[in-house]
Amino acid sequence: FKVIMDKLNLTSDDIYCEVGCGGGILLNMAMSLAKQGAAIDLSPDMVQLSIKNNQQPVDDEKLEIIRGSAEKLPWASNTFTACASANMFFFVEKPEAMLSEITRVLKPGGRFVMVTASTSLLVKIFFGLLYKLKVYSNQKMRSMLETAGLANVSVKTTKFGTLQVCNGEKA
Repeated sequence: FKVIMDKLNLTSDDIYCEVGCGGGILLNMAMSLAKQGAAIDLSPDMVQLSIKNNQQPVDDEKLEIIRGSAEKLPWASNTFTACASANMFFFVEKPEAMLSEITRVLKPGGRFVMVTASTSLLVKIFFGLLYKLKVYSNQKMRSMLETAGLANVSVKTTKFGTLQVCNGEKA
């Protein structure tokens, strides 16, 4: 999660959104810096665990965690200054819809950072066949991010080639 936090560079002025919050570990790190936040996950179990791991900001009404689809975010357009997604994009059925939704809910200048699985042979052998992960080349990912309306897009594969780090901002 460190790479996401470093790239987002959150401040106390940020309104943070996390898509696919899982158990809420990254969310907890982000909410230690952001002013307000919201998160979504498809799994009811993960939503409950994320609430448990972020109880204080939830109780303080600083954070909303809900169950729902990454492909149809429930928040108003131009709401968030920063958004992240970690290790879930490979499960998304309609990736272009998710990226368009993230762009929609970001304010102009809002930042997006995502870490997902790369197209490396190692990932394909160990995870792709078993879990049917959807992975994309850096070129395809860049194209999807730009088509969704993000600018200053960067897509890089990590040193060991198993993760893809993507970021951009809403124009």
